[in-house]
Amino acid sequence: MLNRTVLFFSLGLVGVLGLQAQVDISLQFKKEFYLAHESLLAEVVIINFSGKTLTFGQDRHWLQFIVEPRNGSFIERNGDLDTMEVFQIPNASKGIRRVHLVPTYKIEMPGSYKITAFVNVPELGMQKATPPVEIVVLSSTVVWKREIGLVRDEQDPAGGIDVRRYSLMRAVNRNKIDLYVKVTDKFEGEVFGIYSLGNIVSFGEPEKQVGRHSNLHVLMQNGARSFRYSIVKPDGKILLRQRWDYSNTRPRLGMDSDGLMEVKGGVRKPSFDDIPSPSQINKVREPRNKSTLSTGNEQESTLRQVDVADEDQ
Repeated sequence: MLNRTVLFFSLGLVGVLGLQAQVDISLQFKKEFYLAHESLLAEVVIINFSGKTLTFGQDRHWLQFIVEPRNGSFIERNGDLDTMEVFQIPNASKGIRRVHLVPTYKIEMPGSYKITAFVNVPELGMQKATPPVEIVVLSSTVVWKREIGLVRDEQDPAGGIDVRRYSLMRAVNRNKIDLYVKVTDKFEGEVFGIYSLGNIVSFGEPEKQVGRHSNLHVLMQNGARSFRYSIVKPDGKILLRQRWDYSNTRPRLGMDSDGLMEVKGGVRKPSFDDIPSPSQINKVREPRNKSTLSTGNEQESTLRQVDVADEDQ
């Protein structure tokens, strides 16, 4: 009887392992280092070789995460993640589901965190966990702040005024210094956006100016002869990112004849990570009659599916 029981358990275990081997699940992040309150976009990659189409997203618990600080405790979830979107992954295909973990998980204290995703596969009657991925929250130093007023309704200039606070912060990342920008309300209780503007030379002091339409302009040196120019909107989104180099003169911030901020001197160098891309740059110009401008790249797809039948895994 004991032998039959052991044999049954062993066969069942082989069956479960066989099913798990038919579905590969992994967790990815675009980078390793973050600041507190920065957007943390998790990418769950599901590769289906089960022989049939798999359906996900039919209930809110199909995808879950565990976030563990280095001290071994768990970060409690504050509300539900936005995972309710039904999608299918055919056989020999790959699906990528993107989920913003912040602010549902309050990952705020500096230190290392291990994050694991758990995916329910109803058609196969199983749950599978990804290998844990480690991310690091950096400590930072505020180097500059500026509060600005923002009209709530552009159609009613006499209406109420909201206050936004721009902050520039430095953080050390593996012997490099990154410059971050954060946009909050006056009391920093609500965070509208926080982004890395890139690395800055240790001897460099960024130029920063708030333009006529309340956008923040930052020009910083990130190499021996290279600079990065960024424009940040009061709603916390990046409007523009460009590379500029030394020429006969050094790039610097200034105003054009219309009183709008621009880079003077130096030479513009189109780069692969420009926002927007070099082909769309003519669309970006601080507007003369509006306080915000959409670049068309602010919405990010949450689901992507590609065929992997011929992909070497």
